[in-house]
Amino acid sequence: MFNYLGDVIYKPDHAKLSLEQLPEDFRELGEGLQYFAECLIETRDLAKALAKGDLNSKLPSPNNEIAAPLKSLHSSLKHLTWQSQQVAKGDYQQRVNFMGDFATAFNTMIEQLDERRKELMEEIESGKRKTQDLAQSNSLFEAITAQASQWIVVIEKGTGQQLFCNYPLTNILVEDEFESQMSAWLEMQTDSMGNDESPHLTEMSLFNNECAQYFSVFVHPLRWYGRQAAAFAFSDVSAEKEHLKELENVAYRDTLTKVYNRHYGMQLLDNWLSGGIHFILCFVDMDNLKYVNDKFGHGEGDKYILAVSECLRDFSPLAQIARLGGDEFMLLVQGWTQKDAEDRLEEMRDQLARYSEKPDALYNHSMSYGIIEVDKSNTQSRTDLLSTADEKMYEYKRAHKAQRQT
Repeated sequence: MFNYLGDVIYKPDHAKLSLEQLPEDFRELGEGLQYFAECLIETRDLAKALAKGDLNSKLPSPNNEIAAPLKSLHSSLKHLTWQSQQVAKGDYQQRVNFMGDFATAFNTMIEQLDERRKELMEEIESGKRKTQDLAQSNSLFEAITAQASQWIVVIEKGTGQQLFCNYPLTNILVEDEFESQMSAWLEMQTDSMGNDESPHLTEMSLFNNECAQYFSVFVHPLRWYGRQAAAFAFSDVSAEKEHLKELENVAYRDTLTKVYNRHYGMQLLDNWLSGGIHFILCFVDMDNLKYVNDKFGHGEGDKYILAVSECLRDFSPLAQIARLGGDEFMLLVQGWTQKDAEDRLEEMRDQLARYSEKPDALYNHSMSYGIIEVDKSNTQSRTDLLSTADEKMYEYKRAHKAQRQT
C-alpha cells in the first residue's frame, strides 16, 4: 500500500493495487486508498488543464472534495473569460468582484478603456460634424464658383495635379492655343511657391500674332482635403488693359501724329537725365510750315506735319519721338554717337525732300535740326539742353536757307 501511494504521486500510470492480495483486515483501507488516488489524479489533471488555459477539460466528480478549490477557480476563470468577451464586444459595464489584486487591475483597465472609448466616440462625432460641415462648405463653394465670372482652379503643389476647377478653361480663353500657355504658367507658379503660405495678387498675359489676353490672378495657398495646394482665381482684365492703353494714348500721344506729346516727351527726358543715361537729343523744326498753312490751308499743313513725323519714325526702332509744338519735334535715342545721328538725319532729310519731287507737290518738304550728345557727366538742366539744341537747329536752318529757297 505504501508503494501504491508512491506510484500514485510519481507514476500514476503505473499505480495499481490489488485488493485480493491484501489481508482481509486491510481491504477496507485499500478501498479508501484507491478512492483517494482517484481524487488525487482527477485533481492533478484539472490543475494541469488550468495551467495550460484549457477551460474545456473534464471536471472531477462531484464527490471529489480535494478538487473543490480548483473547480471553484475553474468556474471563476470561465466567468472571467465570458466577461472579457463582453468587454471585447463593447460592454464596459463588466466588473470583477473576486480574485483580489487581479480584480482591482482588471476593473481599472475596464474603466480606462471605457473613458478612452468615450473620447474616441466624441472625436468620431466631431470628425463627422467637421466632415459634414466641410462637405456643405464645398457644395456651397462649388455652387458659388460655378456662377462666378472668375475661373477658379486648385492645383496640388509638387505634382501640378488639378484638384478642382469651377468650369472648363476654354470658357474664358479667346484663343485655343492659349490653353498650353496657361498650363505652363500654372506649372511654373506652383513650382516656385515653395513653403510660401501668403496670399498674393499677380498678373499674367497670353499672346499670339493676332491678339493678347490679360488676367489679374489672386493666388491663395491652402490645404485641399489634406493635400498642399494653391487656388488661383483668374479675372479677365483685357478690356481694362485696352481702355488703359486708350487713356495713355490720350494722355501721352499727340492726337494728329500719334507720336508722344510734349508732356510725355519732357517726362521721358527728365527720366533719362536723372538716370545718368548716355543718349542723343535731336531738336527738329519743320521748315516753312506757316507758309504752307497760310498759302494752302491747315489741312495741307497737317499733311506736311504727318510726313515729317512718319519720316522721324524711321530713324530707329529705339528712337523716342515727341511733338513739342506745331512744327517742333524732339528725338531721343540711346546707343548712338552724335556723328551717326547727324548722318542718319541727313538721310532722312533727303528722304523727306523726295515729297517735293512728286508731280502734285505744292511746296518744298524740309526740316532743320540741332543735335547734342548727353553723357553721364552731364550737369546741364533740361531747359539748358533744349536751348543748346535749339540754337544748333537755328544755325543749321540759317546755313541751309539758300538751299530751301531754291
